[in-house]
Amino acid sequence: MKIYEMTNEERIKLLLDGGYLTAEQAESLRSRQTISTDLANSLSENQIGSFSLPYGFATDFLVNGVDYLVPMVIEEPSVIAAASNAAKRVKNSGGFKTFSSSKVVYGQIVLENLSSADIELLESKDSEIFEFAKEAHPSLIKRGGGIVSLKFNHYDKFLELELGIDTVDAMGANMVNTILEKTAHKVSELVNGDVLCSILSNSGLGQVVTVEAEINFSQLATKTMSGDEVAQRIVKLSKFSQVSVKRVVTHNKGIMNGIDAVYLATGNDFRAEEAAAHSFAFESGQYQPFSEWYIKDDKLIGTLKMPIELGSVGGAISALPMAQLSLAIMKIKDSTQLQSVVGAVGLANNLSAMRALVTTGIQAGHMGLQSKSLAVSAGATGKEIDQVAKILNQTKNYTIKNAQNILMQLRGK
Repeated sequence: MKIYEMTNEERIKLLLDGGYLTAEQAESLRSRQTISTDLANSLSENQIGSFSLPYGFATDFLVNGVDYLVPMVIEEPSVIAAASNAAKRVKNSGGFKTFSSSKVVYGQIVLENLSSADIELLESKDSEIFEFAKEAHPSLIKRGGGIVSLKFNHYDKFLELELGIDTVDAMGANMVNTILEKTAHKVSELVNGDVLCSILSNSGLGQVVTVEAEINFSQLATKTMSGDEVAQRIVKLSKFSQVSVKRVVTHNKGIMNGIDAVYLATGNDFRAEEAAAHSFAFESGQYQPFSEWYIKDDKLIGTLKMPIELGSVGGAISALPMAQLSLAIMKIKDSTQLQSVVGAVGLANNLSAMRALVTTGIQAGHMGLQSKSLAVSAGATGKEIDQVAKILNQTKNYTIKNAQNILMQLRGK
């Protein structure tokens, strides 16, 4: 029997018999199935259990005048803490404002071995191809979406038919690929060339979102540094990220920390978002930051501009109960609203990172929050976790060995 044809229990037994799992590990797998076996099998191959990550929420997000709690799935405590911290500073200064572009996913039909006559014929029939593509997915038209553009692009020996498709509230990968394959079949009937492939693009250029935030200097001050000084230093670091590739990579990664966490919480495809975002950052030919910070009218102004490629319905988003719970907590009505919230989270995490870097340093808050994780890794349980974490934060010696020593002292060993 092939592995994918086995039941979950048969797969676990296979791993047990092969020495890949202990009996204790096998039992752990059986007891941690957090979604139904049928659903898990429909979403993954050779499925044997569920892999859990912490599920929490960030607070104080005021986006376009609406208050949000934002569910996030991540194993790093400082990400949610940083998002909430910055969101509160922005909220106290008026909140985030967002501006969305169109909700368009691009698809590519790639042809080769075409004669000049074939190419001329296809280009002369652009209206016919456009209309056929429109009718390839009738339910999308009923929801207010559908084909919005058709373009011919020439690449040496290849001809590309680029379709722009409004997928409404869905991320749209499957529907776009369905439209492309139906259209490609129609195109292949018109000419003698070969269809090399038909596939959506994850470029995200049709789903660019801009987020803006104005922060009063008073919201930036520390015990030893004025808000004005903090703002000036953030602007300098922002400028440095525009010229240093090594810095901008980390700058953008910090933004994606928050964005990916919301994607996971809502069942969205964070791999597609990563591809779209980083491709966009390289549009100019030099990798650039998603955000920029400057001072205007005695306020620190932050702007973030990047593709946010997601959906609020369909696929895993609709199938996963926790994804539906996340959308319910945020009271999301459509994908445009979700894009706005996700963009605000990205800018919030960026603000917290920038402020920390130019003041106390990133490790002060980061390791303070990691102390509980270290305590658990050292073997602490229950009240011991907080006790070990407290001493770790006092000593500032964040090592597993120190955590183990502290735990042994607490236990009188």
